[in-house]
Amino acid sequence: MRNLLRAALVLVVLATAGVAVLLTAAYRATQHVPEFYQAALAKRPVEEKAAADQLERQVLELHNEARKPGRWVARFSQEQINGWLAADLPVKFPGALPEGVSDPRVAIEPGRMRLAVRYDQGDVSTVLSLAGDAYLTDKPNEVAVHIEHVRAGAFPVPLAQFLDQIAERAGEAGLPIRWAEQEGDPVALVVLPLDRKEFKGKKLQVEQLEIAAGEIVVSGRTEAPEGEAPEVEKSELAESIEAGAETDAAETR
Repeated sequence: MRNLLRAALVLVVLATAGVAVLLTAAYRATQHVPEFYQAALAKRPVEEKAAADQLERQVLELHNEARKPGRWVARFSQEQINGWLAADLPVKFPGALPEGVSDPRVAIEPGRMRLAVRYDQGDVSTVLSLAGDAYLTDKPNEVAVHIEHVRAGAFPVPLAQFLDQIAERAGEAGLPIRWAEQEGDPVALVVLPLDRKEFKGKKLQVEQLEIAAGEIVVSGRTEAPEGEAPEVEKSELAESIEAGAETDAAETR
């Protein structure tokens, strides 16, 4: 009887130890921080602000170019995007992130993107990260965002339960999405809102979306409304000649 009791106690101790080891391992797994995220958070605020300003300028240049008929292209680097997320997002869009989510950063690799955020909710404190890619579909201006996996630290997190919430948040931000699947992974389909009054009937078409090494490349074209003659940009020589003619006329008067 004593041997049986001892055996039972040994089994309880071993089981308790096993559970403790599993819980410790699970906790440590949730505390894992991706290397790219650590590196991105280590950037100095002055560097982040400079990169954010570069991104703002490039977005403005793209906006101005896209308003004119013709082709356009823009490149947004990983440093610029992370700078904007760090320096401008909390100030200009303070309510954009869900409660408990902060410090989003990205890593851009050929054909693949990674995103990580700090998540603090109640007793839970971890880094959530996801990996995936983005590409254009065969429908005009529709982007597919393929999500490969989501992790809390190094611990896999099932995404299915969050899809409706993601769609709701995207809709509130003016980007309605619908869900599809690719090899069992969720794919968010988003139609870019390019039919805007400020473009005065011009048709914008995104023709390329490339996830390259350290940058995202977007290119396309703008077409004038039907029946409207395309705008012709003056060359620097033509502008110089016109300016000279105006000056001569003024002097003659």
